[in-house]
Amino acid sequence: MKRILVIEDDLLMIHVVELIIKKEGHLADLAYNGKEAAMLLGSYDYDLVIADLKLPFPDLDELSAQLRAQRGRRGLPVIMILPASFVMDSISSWFGMEAEEIIIRPFSPLELTTKIQALLN
Repeated sequence: MKRILVIEDDLLMIHVVELIIKKEGHLADLAYNGKEAAMLLGSYDYDLVIADLKLPFPDLDELSAQLRAQRGRRGLPVIMILPASFVMDSISSWFGMEAEEIIIRPFSPLELTTKIQALLN
C-alpha cells in the first residue's frame, strides 16, 4: 500500500480522486489548500503527490517550496491536475513546480489510475 497526498480545493474533485486511489488499494491523505499540504509534506513520507494547480497563489508559494524540498531529498513524484486553459510549457516558469505527469481536467478515472500505477511501479 502506497501513501498518496491529494491537494485539491474542490470538494467534489478531491473525493473523486480519493475514491480512485482507495480503489487501487492505496492510502490517500487529503489537503484542501497549500498550507495544509505543506504541513502534511513535512509530517509524512509520501510515495506520490497529486496536486491541483488551481490553488490560491499564497498557498502555491508555500506548497512549491515544500515540494521542491521533498523532491530534492527523495525524488517524490508529482501528478498535476490542470484546467484545459493552462499553457503546458509555462507551468514550471509560472509556479516553480515540476511534475512527472500532467492531467488536464476533465479527465477519466482510467487516465488517473494509469498515471498513478506508472509512477508507483
